[in-house]
This record gives sequence, C-alpha cells and structure tokens, in this order.
Amino acid sequence: MTFKLDIYKGIKILLLILMPFFLLINNTFAIEKFTAHGGPVKGLAVSKNNKYLASASFDYSVVIWNLNPIKENNTLIGHDASVNTVKFSPSNNLLASGGDDNKVILWPISEPLLKNKEIIPNVLGKHRGKIVDIDFSKDGKYLLTASWDGSIGYWDIQKRRNIRFIKGHKGPVYSVKFSDDDKYIYSSGYDGEIRLWKRENGEFVRPLVKNGWGVSVFEVSEKNNFIAYGSIDGKIIISEYKKDKNILELGEDRTPILSMYYLKKENLISFGNAKGRMIILDTKKWSLVRDFNAVNGPIWDNILFPKDSSLIVAGLDDFLTRWEIFDFPPEILERPGPARRFNPIKEVGNGEKQFARKCSVCHTLTLNGKKRAGPTLYKVFGREAGTLEGYKYSEALIKSDLIWNESTINQLFDEGPDKVTPGTKMPIQRMKKYEDRRDLIKYLKKVTN
Repeated sequence: MTFKLDIYKGIKILLLILMPFFLLINNTFAIEKFTAHGGPVKGLAVSKNNKYLASASFDYSVVIWNLNPIKENNTLIGHDASVNTVKFSPSNNLLASGGDDNKVILWPISEPLLKNKEIIPNVLGKHRGKIVDIDFSKDGKYLLTASWDGSIGYWDIQKRRNIRFIKGHKGPVYSVKFSDDDKYIYSSGYDGEIRLWKRENGEFVRPLVKNGWGVSVFEVSEKNNFIAYGSIDGKIIISEYKKDKNILELGEDRTPILSMYYLKKENLISFGNAKGRMIILDTKKWSLVRDFNAVNGPIWDNILFPKDSSLIVAGLDDFLTRWEIFDFPPEILERPGPARRFNPIKEVGNGEKQFARKCSVCHTLTLNGKKRAGPTLYKVFGREAGTLEGYKYSEALIKSDLIWNESTINQLFDEGPDKVTPGTKMPIQRMKKYEDRRDLIKYLKKVTN
C-alpha cells in the first residue's frame, strides 16, 4: 500500500495539539549563520571522523571548516568555475570536488588540518559537461562522478586515471553511489530512472526506478529494503528495494527536490527543495519528523548532525545556515524573504538594480573584493582587461586587448561575454534593453570611482 501524506494539514493539526506544551518548555529558536564564501553555496560534505565540514561555492572555491565548534579553517582554490559538489574519502585523507569547469579535483588532506595551510589540487580528469555529484568506494580506492554530459565517470584514485565513462542515461546524470559491497553502481538522471550497473565492466543490469520526471537525488538502503528519492516535479517517493512497490509518496506543489541527506544509524532522512522547504522523515516508521521553511530560495544541499540534533543548509546566500531542528516551534520565514545583494527588495535606481541582478553575485565594488567569482570592479573604467593584480584570469582574457569603458561594457551586455570575450570564465548574460545597459554604466561610473 502507498501512503500519500498531506504534510501541511498534518503539521497544522500537530501545531494545534502541541503548541501550548512546547511554548511552555521552550520559547526560543536558535539559528546560526557561518560566512566564508563570496557566493551562493552549492554543496556540502562532512568527514567520516566528524571533525571537518567542506562547502563548495559559486565563487569557485571550496572551504573546509572545523566542526565543534564550526569555524573556517582553509580555502581551497583550483577550480575555474562554480564548484557544485564535494566529498571526503572514507579515510579522510582526500577531498574530491567537481564543478562547472568539468574538472574532478582531489585535495590531499593531512591530519591535523592546519589552518590556512596551502593544499595543492590534483586534477584527476575532466568530463565534457559540469559535474554535480561524487561518491567514493567504501575502500577509498575508486571514485564516481555524475555529469551533465550524460555519463558516469569511474576513476582509479591511486593510478590517477579514468577507467571508463559509463553511458546509458538519456540526458544529464544527477546522482551516483556505490553499492554497500562496492560491486555495483547506482545512478539517477534527467530521464527519471534510477539504474543499476556492474562496477567491474560498466554493464547495465536493470532499472530500479522508472519515474515520470527526472530523479535529482536518491538514497538506497539494501539492508532496510528501501529506495528514497526526490524528483524535479517536487515528489518525494519511498519504494521497496526488492520490489517495484511504493511505500510513501509526498509532495504536490511541483517544486523540485534538490538535496537529501541520510543518517543511517539515527533513521533520519532529509529533503530540501527549490523554495527553501525542509522535510525530515523517520525511516523506520516512515513518519514526518519536521517540515519547515529553512531559507528563502533553493536548498542545494543539507546535512544532518546527530550529536547536537542540528541541520546545516546551503543555498543562495554566501553563508551556511544552521538550525537546531528539534527546537519547536520553528521560525517560519515570510516570503519573499530577506533582501539579497542580487535581489534587492528596497526601492533602488534601475542602474543599481541591474548591477544587483547581473553583476553582484560575481563582483564587488570595493578595493578589497576578495572571495567572489570575478574581480572587483573598483576603478574598472580605463582598466585593461585581465590585468588586475591578485585575480586568476583565464588565458583568453589575459590575451585580449579590451579596455573597459562605456563602449566595451555596453557591448559586453549587448552581445554577451561569449561573443565579446570568447573563451573566458564569464557567465553568459545579456541585457536586451539599451536603457538598462545605459543605467548600469551610469551607476558603475558613479560608484567605482
């Protein structure tokens, strides 16, 4: 039998029954924010010894944090585009990362991890499309990568080489995992399938799930006989591993599920969606534990911590958000939420609005513009492209003869970076309206000088 759970109705009833009791015993709710990045946070990972947390960001960097208490330890620089996913090896001696530059990078981690000690990246190889998920084998000798090029990368870590690219999904591959015995590979993708493959030769065995919509995230528990997955139409589905039979189905709002995390020993599994909603389930009873709005905007990743019953969420903000998930009642965030630099809710001029929307995720306007994907725009007018000291430019921009002025900035947003600065790291953005380009340039001339 499949159970469909009306989450909001259940939560309202629960609130009415339990609210007076919980208000008496606890009327506070703890939310903490941890800042180290200069752009949205895309991926999270915790080391097997629970000493370190890693976060991947749109700002091209990976940050390693000490846990207990949470404190920034090191920033790793090596990617040439947004970093989407990170994973610690089982022995904690390696950190793997993948991003929009299609690179798979290994970072050697030594214990104890010394604050700000330089860690040299080792590029394991590349896909032909961006990398969105990573998994280590249980023995730590092999690595899996999921890419939007439609393939699963299978890598030998010790020999530093690709063994094979496994193809079969129709469209991007979203998530990959080794089986408990490392003999098989699980994968999910845009085509709505969760597939089973033989690790030894990459042979396709059978589809475990055929969903009507893309499967963005999944977990397989062979021992407890379930497959849990989230799809891009907003559904959370729990099915039996051994049979094609659903146990539980949640979600009706068509908001994509983007992240999940499974705590095996604690029997908890968490899902985050594209509108900032967190749903936490008990995997023994398949009952709802929590349902609340954790952030405003997409939850690209989340991690549950069993010791202090907390949840860390990664999303559009530069910071990580930590919730104590069993404090009750939760603080429900109002929409559209707090102003962000790239989505201001206060009344601002059109030039400032265009800068916020088109430029501010990657660039600052101040002299010290560190920890952003792009260089600062401070005194940009009259500057030769690719010459700002301290920023790692692409070779294409270094070799260009562009001088940034009213004409070239207008051309950049009129024709697009792919035409004006081909081969550079700049994301493709255009402004169709001349008035928007004019107002942006006027604003930049005023604030950058």
